[in-house]
Amino acid sequence: MFNISSIYKNTCVTSYLVLQTRYKTKIHWSKLKKKTGPKYKALNHFDEFYASVFGDAKWQAMREAMLRRSKYVALVNNYGDADKTMEELTKRGAHCLKKLITIQQEFNKEYNITPEPTQVVEMDGQSERLTEYMERQHTDEISNIYPNSENKPEKLDMEDEEEVKVKKVNQEVSLTNKTLDESIAEAKIDESRIIDPSLGMTSESLYQFLPATKLKGMDEWVPESVHYSYYSKEKDFPFIIEPEGPLKYPEHLKVFTYEMDSDQTTFPEPKRCQTGVYNYYPMDCGSILPVLALDLRPGDRVLDLCSAPGGKALVALQTLLPDVVVCNDISISRLNRIQRSFREYLFDFETSNKWRERVVFKRVDGRLYTDDLGFDKVLVDVPCTTDRHSMNEDENNIFRPDRVKERLRIPEMQSQLLVNALRLVKVGGTVVYSTCSLSPIQNDGVVHMGMKQAFENNNIIVKVKNMSLTMSGLTSTLVLGTGSAAPKYGQLVTPSVGANFGPSYIAKLIRMR
Repeated sequence: MFNISSIYKNTCVTSYLVLQTRYKTKIHWSKLKKKTGPKYKALNHFDEFYASVFGDAKWQAMREAMLRRSKYVALVNNYGDADKTMEELTKRGAHCLKKLITIQQEFNKEYNITPEPTQVVEMDGQSERLTEYMERQHTDEISNIYPNSENKPEKLDMEDEEEVKVKKVNQEVSLTNKTLDESIAEAKIDESRIIDPSLGMTSESLYQFLPATKLKGMDEWVPESVHYSYYSKEKDFPFIIEPEGPLKYPEHLKVFTYEMDSDQTTFPEPKRCQTGVYNYYPMDCGSILPVLALDLRPGDRVLDLCSAPGGKALVALQTLLPDVVVCNDISISRLNRIQRSFREYLFDFETSNKWRERVVFKRVDGRLYTDDLGFDKVLVDVPCTTDRHSMNEDENNIFRPDRVKERLRIPEMQSQLLVNALRLVKVGGTVVYSTCSLSPIQNDGVVHMGMKQAFENNNIIVKVKNMSLTMSGLTSTLVLGTGSAAPKYGQLVTPSVGANFGPSYIAKLIRMR
């Protein structure tokens, strides 16, 4: 007998199994979208780039650390209950950074341990790998723009915008001086653009001779090679490299941290002191180093050229050494953030005339900042790809599709900021350049380009300080780049699971002329 209910039951079971199999084998669209977000694009980019530069083993170790929660130190507030705060942090197992550095320095001296020099030969392994990577990127770039074409250019020649404008104006002027008949008579027909109808509209001839700069929608296009062009090994300008002496740790700077490889990595939330300010400021240890590299002295006039969010300026003020600290940033919202932070940590900040004289806020593009008095010390902590943030957060990520041009122009902006910092510092004064990126392009590449541009455009000669000995006392607290991860001009804090600070790059420059 024909049983409708049994057929219906079997159909439902079959449909359920089909649906079950379907959802097992296919990834939901929301997950697909998530995997193509900015942080995944950043991670894919770093996997290819940094593995090529540092080697796969070193990059994988840094990658694992950067995908974990970062480690912090506690900057004790001198304007709060400093002694009480240090006592509480010590009971939690934290150690004073100054004491750790002193112990490590004495150990190195006793056992005659000398740090490896950061400067490397001109064609070191990293440079060779970076050159190979740049060439590979360049080849891929040409292949994407000129698909299936035998007439690919050897190099992408992107004309400067100003040169294009000048050429266009000159052409327009010459045309206006001629009659229509004269212009037609002198016109040259580009026969290479004549397409044989028999070839069909799908022929590759349609794409073969069209310049990349004239493609529809590519008016704002920037080649990837622009980013890497800032890494140069040419030494066609004078500069000096000399070793820096042992670190002179500021007497009143109190920083606490946990030991390397310690299970304890987090501090409790900061709390209010009797004066109403917070007792300590949590920050990355790599952000302390640029201020230590400044080697602040009593009475210094200091400029923090790209100050937001203000942590490094706060460290400088906690040394109790500078007479004036100028905090500059182009964004009003970021300047407001610095001011809010200072109100939370500097006692009587809003009402005291002392603070109005010591702390000055400016809102100027750092590339255009001018000053008649000059500065003893300039910190230029430039905007960069912020590697750790880019790998972990989609919000405000430089790898967003709408920020591609901004990201590729980063080295250009960084070098302009560095050149202006060298103009603003007094002769004999110190400029410290820093980033929170592992990229040799944004680090050594920009330092090299900045020194070159400063010499060619402003006749400024720079001395680079080799800080290998200076930073050697920190080797028990954080990991510094060595071997293929060692920069030429500065020091690189590389993240590790046991000491998950950074990444941070620090280069110290002295203006000689």
